[in-house]
Amino acid sequence: MIRFFLIVNKSCQTRFSKYFYDLNCKDRPTFELEIARQCITRKSNTTLFFRTKEYKIVYRVYASLYFIIGCDFEDNEFSLLELIQTFVECLDQYFEKVTELDLVFNIEKVHIIMDEIILKGLILETNQERVLSVQ
Repeated sequence: MIRFFLIVNKSCQTRFSKYFYDLNCKDRPTFELEIARQCITRKSNTTLFFRTKEYKIVYRVYASLYFIIGCDFEDNEFSLLELIQTFVECLDQYFEKVTELDLVFNIEKVHIIMDEIILKGLILETNQERVLSVQ
């Protein structure tokens, strides 16, 4: 089950965050910064997933943005990598080559697209046409 979804830039600034369950952390910005740093400092020849004490982290890099999913340990990493790919393709289609500024100035549209794909931590829809038809 997906616990959270983050999009951060290379400076570790959070551009989008969606929590599907209340986390036990008191300070979310510090938590997001810690997760982002772990992803950004990993070497390019390592896997795109790793474990922390509480979650399995799956991430993917597109241009200057890191798309990060925190999930349960038993979740399939490769299906989550495909989910990230689908989400990015939906954003690309909607914004016609999505950029970081699109995320900043149209955050409500990003939330709507995310809500069409994932609800309460469960993957609902992966068909891009159906996801974007709601827009």
